[in-house]
Amino acid sequence: MRTLLNGGELPGQRWEPGYPLDGTLVAMAMQVEQERRTPFGHFQIVRRSDGTVIGDIGFHGPPDDLGGVSIGFGIVPAARGHGYATEALHTVLAWALRQPEIRSIHADSDLVNLASQRVLVNAGMQLVADEGDRKVYEIQAA
Repeated sequence: MRTLLNGGELPGQRWEPGYPLDGTLVAMAMQVEQERRTPFGHFQIVRRSDGTVIGDIGFHGPPDDLGGVSIGFGIVPAARGHGYATEALHTVLAWALRQPEIRSIHADSDLVNLASQRVLVNAGMQLVADEGDRKVYEIQAA
């Protein structure tokens, strides 16, 4: 994360133009500030066909005392609309929901970001709050 925040790339990686996204840098800066080693971190989304990093997905921190965790994701504009975000979110949600400390996973979306809202719903999350300019989605552990 520190390498990416400092404008560097990891050896052997190819990035789609537009990566890292602004949201990527904000999320990584938050995690670096927390300086915690946890599996609830940040992950790059790599397109299988050519090995190019096209976005990322990650947790905003470790689970809270009630077992809740927040998640966010982003895909560069050129790679949107191909199901990459839904596949990545579905995979990360499935992993997180198998962790014993997790009770719920939350995500929010700007009111106008309909594509992000579709991704959240398609990955199994449900709308739980409409806060005017943001919609909040959640999935509960079984």
